[in-house]
Amino acid sequence: MKRLLMIGLDGATFALLKPLMDDGIMPFLKSFIKDGVHGDLMSTRNPLTPPAWISMITGTSPHIHGIYDFLRPITLDDGSVYLGINDSRQIRSETIWSMVSRQKGRATCLNFYGMSPPVELDGYLISGFVPWKHLRNAVHPPAFFDKVKNMKDFDYKNLGMDIGEEKKCVQGLLEGEHKDWIELQSVRDTAWTDICCHLMETDRTELTAVVLDGPDKIQHLFWRFVAPDLVDPNPNSWYSDIRELCLEYYRQLDRNIERMVKTAGPDTNVIMTSDHGFGATTEVVYINEWLARKGYLKWAKAAELDETGKLTANKMKDHLGMINWKETVAFCPTPSSNAIYIKKAKGDGPGIKSNEYLDFCLKLRQELLDYRDPASNEPVFTGVDLNKLEGSPYVDPSPDLTLRIRDGGFVSILKSSAIVTKRKQPDGTHRPNGIFIGQGPDIKNGGEQVAPLQIVDITPLMLHLVGLPVPKNLEGRVPTELLNNNSLETRQVVEKGVTETHAIGSKKANQAEPTEEEREALLQQMKLLGYMD
Repeated sequence: MKRLLMIGLDGATFALLKPLMDDGIMPFLKSFIKDGVHGDLMSTRNPLTPPAWISMITGTSPHIHGIYDFLRPITLDDGSVYLGINDSRQIRSETIWSMVSRQKGRATCLNFYGMSPPVELDGYLISGFVPWKHLRNAVHPPAFFDKVKNMKDFDYKNLGMDIGEEKKCVQGLLEGEHKDWIELQSVRDTAWTDICCHLMETDRTELTAVVLDGPDKIQHLFWRFVAPDLVDPNPNSWYSDIRELCLEYYRQLDRNIERMVKTAGPDTNVIMTSDHGFGATTEVVYINEWLARKGYLKWAKAAELDETGKLTANKMKDHLGMINWKETVAFCPTPSSNAIYIKKAKGDGPGIKSNEYLDFCLKLRQELLDYRDPASNEPVFTGVDLNKLEGSPYVDPSPDLTLRIRDGGFVSILKSSAIVTKRKQPDGTHRPNGIFIGQGPDIKNGGEQVAPLQIVDITPLMLHLVGLPVPKNLEGRVPTELLNNNSLETRQVVEKGVTETHAIGSKKANQAEPTEEEREALLQQMKLLGYMD
């Protein structure tokens, strides 16, 4: 079996990486690309961390694996709605870790979203998006946690979320705190790099995969300091200092990448991916306010007007009190979803009846597409996807409509006096086009830029690069245009597909739900990543 190193760079985009390489900030990455192939990697319909990373490691889309967002709305019999947390127990597709392990291979999975409770694999796993206090329960095998905790000159807490620090955002940082906060992202990236290199040196698995999530955090909060088209041509000293701190982060990121690639060795295929790209957002769209004015949503008496450009309430429990659920038929539960859910009627209760559902969806979509910004008379929504067309597969709770907003940002779910408001300054937000970079014994060299790949192509590609057959039921393909002739000649036939996840119907499905502390921790992480303000 062959060896593969996959480095995930959360939120990485060539729109930023190429200027950084040209300016000498990331020299190793520049040389790496010259000896391999690269191109855009297109994300999921809603280019968001949970559905994107899960699509990348299952080879299936959200309507198959069932992860659309960090949270999922659950409607009770009385019509009220609460939000559940998505984790490994909700994934309906087999992960690549399992695909490799059941074919006698071994895998290492580090800092991927949604891998807690730990999925079963032969190898090592430390889940991402876990506070350090709960990290012990997010590690496989269990004994591996104590080995990590006792590593010399290593602080395992750097692998987890430090809620005290991650509550902060750029608007909330006090004078003098920016340097420490930006450096924290390098510290965390370096900690994951340390673990990755340690395992490759001491107990190498055929597939080693790690996510460095610092790029996403830096870009959400400091996009206007690094994006070439937004850099201030006449900066004051404070702005220049913040920009230099950000650039030093990318220098360290380049060094981390170099260390992992060199540790992997020249006989290893290396790919780098991102879950989505990045760009600027300049406005806030209050989607639930739009639904309320159309008569589809009813605000609760406790709902307060937002005049500050926030995307959601400060605490998770406050989500539940903003809406009068008994008089609401359509709502957006989270800003990160960019989605509208339609309540289905049960008997004579509130909601849309089955025989009215399609017409209601079509009417709602057209109303959204017809909506114009009062200030400019331009369309606000550039696309509205219907996710439950007759005969199409999907896993509930699936959004009924997914929105694409003209500036690429996330919606706000708060009450407001206006539906569209301008931000005081541009922030960073997601774009569909992430990155793919590849180099190694089975990959073409010469720096060729290839046509965009789909995010579901990565699992088939990884299986091929470790020398394993590809299941028939995956939606993605092996992108043969990346491969050299020797690799094409050794390509194996597909195997019978596995459709059920490791978790469904297994002991993991019966594990306890996340604690209130874990729920709040996730909410704080979402704030940090820009999905909430």
